[in-house]
Formats: sequence, C-alpha cells, structure tokens
Amino acid sequence: MIRKYRVLLVSSSGGVLLDLLALEPWWSQHDAAWAVVRAEDTQSLLSEYRTYWIKDRTASCSLGVVLGLFDALRVVRNVRPHLIVSAGSGVAVGFFLAAKLARIPSFWLDTFNFIHVQSLSGRVCSRLAAEVLVQRQSMLEFRPEATMLGELF
Repeated sequence: MIRKYRVLLVSSSGGVLLDLLALEPWWSQHDAAWAVVRAEDTQSLLSEYRTYWIKDRTASCSLGVVLGLFDALRVVRNVRPHLIVSAGSGVAVGFFLAAKLARIPSFWLDTFNFIHVQSLSGRVCSRLAAEVLVQRQSMLEFRPEATMLGELF
C-alpha cells in the first residue's frame, strides 16, 4: 500500500508546467495541490486541480524574493505539504525558502531550458533542495549531486 503524501507543486506557465504535468502518474497517487502563476495554460490545464494562484516573481530582485516568500508561507500554511516539487522559475525560490524554514523536503527538477548552466532560480533552489533531479545523463556532468530521473517526454 502506497502512503499518501500532501504534495505541493510550484510552477509558472509554459515548459515548467509541462514538466510537472508529466509527473502526474506519480503525484496523482497523492494529495496534490498547485501553487501556480495565473496564465492561459495554467488555468486551462489545471482547472480540475486544487490551485493556489500566486504572482509571478523573479529571483533576480530581492523584493520579489521577499514577496514570494510571503506568498509561499501563506500557501504552505494552508496546504501543510509533506513535500514541495518545482521544475523552475523565480516563483519557486520563495517556496524553497519556506520549505527550508518549515523543514519540508523540496525536490528541484532541472529542465532542458538550462542544460550546461543553471538559471538563478535553479542555483538557489538546488542548494535549498533535499533532492535535485535531472532528465539526461549528460546533465550529471554539471550537477554531479543530482539524481537521474530520465526524460519526461
């Protein structure tokens, strides 16, 4: 019997969202909720799921990180997740900081957007994450501490 966890998936729109949706065979077995930036694709693709709409934040702006942390603390207080998972964008930074403060494990999934170098949010979140996951063997060369997940699609 599989133990059900409360999983919080954090995303913006676009490819990050698609990467997390590709993990549906896993997260659909658990009590999953989404913290997501409101956009056309997120609204249509996540209409049947429990969502918490958050503002798009950038990791390159200190104020954006602080405001993102407040957004994250509000959502984390409501969801009370056992695990936080994200595949990218600046909105994840506040959630990974909140996870670290609350001692909630977080998983960072590297996307194909940055294969040879990490984005700013990727550098921050991968340091805060309990686990970093990559989709290709070649990505381990630049992230030797990561776990190989395999290509999602």
